Amino acid sequence: MNEMHALRRASAQLSLAVLAGLCLAPWPARAADGAPAPAAAVADGAVVLATGPAGDVTQAQLEAAVEALVPGKERELFWSTKDSVLRFVRGLGAQHELAGLAARAGIEPADPTAKGLAREQALVKAYLDRQSQAVVPDDAALDRYALSEYRAQPQRFVVPAQVHVRHILLALDKDGDNADAVKAHAEKLLAELRAGADFATLAKAESADKGSAQRGGELPWFAHGQMAAEFEIAAFALKQPGALSEPVKTPFGYHIIELLGTRAERKLTFEEALPALRDQARDKLEQSERTRLWTAALDQVKVDDAALLNVMYRNAAASR
Repeated sequence: MNEMHALRRASAQLSLAVLAGLCLAPWPARAADGAPAPAAAVADGAVVLATGPAGDVTQAQLEAAVEALVPGKERELFWSTKDSVLRFVRGLGAQHELAGLAARAGIEPADPTAKGLAREQALVKAYLDRQSQAVVPDDAALDRYALSEYRAQPQRFVVPAQVHVRHILLALDKDGDNADAVKAHAEKLLAELRAGADFATLAKAESADKGSAQRGGELPWFAHGQMAAEFEIAAFALKQPGALSEPVKTPFGYHIIELLGTRAERKLTFEEALPALRDQARDKLEQSERTRLWTAALDQVKVDDAALLNVMYRNAAASR
């Protein structure tokens, strides 16, 4: 699985607009016709692996990109996986095409000092950014989309009931043998709190949850389904700010919970939902245009399968 993730990362770095994950079916060391793959390597790095409107993808270009983007320990698997190599080659061809379009449009990369592969990638990013932003309509059109979404999917904008609490956690041993002693200590602390002891002070001194202890035991607001079931039931059962729970046992230990506040379920107003809906519409349109441009560039790349197999075989053997 680690190797698969590494190949996905490398492909994503190359292609800026990856449309699907890699399918890593092992590619046997035999040519497509069943004959043994050639033992002799193609020595000429200028051998053409793919052609396209922006020029050729050569063996040297492919090998340089793989060296830059695929970690050494994953390269044998990469070179032995035809689908991975094919996507990589087609990605290089598409990148050539989009970088050429960027250059002809007078676009400069964000880093003018970038060279080689890095410069080409930066040009592609700048080009896709500009072209995708150009298809986004004005704010009035985005707002009309937002209103239609708000009306069509009201359930998306319901904010569930939430509670705000602080707690003190007294941890159990791994085997739970100290449960009785921990519960007794929790009951002692609860008695101190009911007698007027400061919750934050006790949390800082006693709580095993060190993250919240530094905040006096305070936790972020949460809704149903976000905490351990026993903790959640006890927290939502508290009704008035300042109310304290009995010691609550969870897999983490015993908790004393104090209610700080509650929020009832409600629906966001359109004005509250509007900024996120605008962003969603903008992102959707931009990504659709990026995908269209990338796919169009990919479709123009024609791969020489035989040449590709030779280079794969050579590099897979060298990586062993």
